[in-house]
Amino acid sequence: MVRGYGRPAVQVVSGWFLTGLTASLMACGGESALPVVREAAGLPLQTALFAHQAPLINLDGQLHAGADVAAPAGALPVVAVHGDASVSHGTVRDGVGAAELIAYLQADGAAGGAPDDGDGADVQLLPGGLVVRFAATPPTVHVAAGTPAELIDETVRVVQAINAALPPAWQLGFNPDPIAAGTPALADGIILITFAPQASWPAEAVPPGDADIGLAEPRYGVVPTGDPEVPWLLEIVAGRIWVDPSETEGVERLGVIAHELIHLLGRNHVDPGRFPETLMVAGGSDALSEHILHGLDREALHAVYGRLPAGTTPERIADELGPWSDAAMHVRGELEIRDQQIAFGAALRNGLAQPWAVGPTPPVDLGDNAALSGSVVWTGRLLGLTPEAETVAGGAEMAVDLLTMSGSLDLTGLEHWPANAAPGPSGSGATWRDGRLGYRIAVRGNTFVQTGGDAGVVTGAIFGPSHEGMGGVLVREDLSAGFGGRR
Repeated sequence: MVRGYGRPAVQVVSGWFLTGLTASLMACGGESALPVVREAAGLPLQTALFAHQAPLINLDGQLHAGADVAAPAGALPVVAVHGDASVSHGTVRDGVGAAELIAYLQADGAAGGAPDDGDGADVQLLPGGLVVRFAATPPTVHVAAGTPAELIDETVRVVQAINAALPPAWQLGFNPDPIAAGTPALADGIILITFAPQASWPAEAVPPGDADIGLAEPRYGVVPTGDPEVPWLLEIVAGRIWVDPSETEGVERLGVIAHELIHLLGRNHVDPGRFPETLMVAGGSDALSEHILHGLDREALHAVYGRLPAGTTPERIADELGPWSDAAMHVRGELEIRDQQIAFGAALRNGLAQPWAVGPTPPVDLGDNAALSGSVVWTGRLLGLTPEAETVAGGAEMAVDLLTMSGSLDLTGLEHWPANAAPGPSGSGATWRDGRLGYRIAVRGNTFVQTGGDAGVVTGAIFGPSHEGMGGVLVREDLSAGFGGRR
């Protein structure tokens, strides 16, 4: 159980005094004392430099790149064979439907006016339970000065997971420059995360006697709307997060960080009995995920920042949301390495395309494989989806110089098929753009990222007992794709 996912405690509106209008600090339960933290298993530590990359997760012997959206093996019909890769395509009902999402967002809005769950105070974020968002541009995350590298790693991983759920225009930033924890005023657009024992948090933040492990402290601004029915609304313009990491580690602490960040993106608590699989419940979710966010968390972020205007009223959520399906279009590729499998592809649901790739975790880093020397080359396939639901496929070749741990990723023969259509045999589609993309890459441990080349963000990993495979994801404005290959 992820403990201590905050509750409303104290009310602040920065720069304004409005009778009956308040904003909240969200507090979370736990103990005090700084922890021993460790590097994520099998993965190099992430820094602010990598916050824009896709998530990379070690899942019980499988390295997973990208979003948690893969269609299960066997759920889709095989429609083609491209070289050594089998290609599947189709629709799977694996998402949150409109009715559930609307109910969640209405409950989230109503939570702003509900009594809290500890001291009996009646807390109201916005009259009428309006949907709350961050201000007009995405915030930038900073950590406090002195934050250990391992906790910076965890914060970056949370930002990567949240960004994988947000539309392209709402990607969170991560500034490498630390800010002093006690800085009296933060500039608009800044979120500061401080890891410290609860005893050092702001005295007014937590009621006496409470033992908390997380606190979100939003600062609100007031925006006039010109609408006589809703003449103004609040938006979050900056905020602080406090996390006491003493009694939480691993996936649990990642959930605490994500919970508080999502508070500063406007979400409140909901009833865990009604919505059991979301991070946004007071006291913590009983369900934990190595991917950090649950499906409802991801789709709520997508809806609020991709569809709903700020200040949407409960009765307008359905109209503003528009068509919202629980079904996703998937394209999936599979390659065999020894008796194991590399899988890769993309899913498109409600206008957001998300790529993924997964394969077996190597026992040692690529640079420590004594059986390999010189340059290593893997060849395979790319499969992806455009925002218009066109499938894109092509060849993928990655070469790495083991002396410099750098190399190239070349995507060639790129072709596409009409929107919603299954891909045909290799060569049966129309050339996509000019048919080629190229990237320079750098390897860290068993992972790699792009260091130059065409537009887009490449994130990947080396797979297999002897590094027989590779795979990863490419994210561009016009294409979200997974790829995989073998040597």
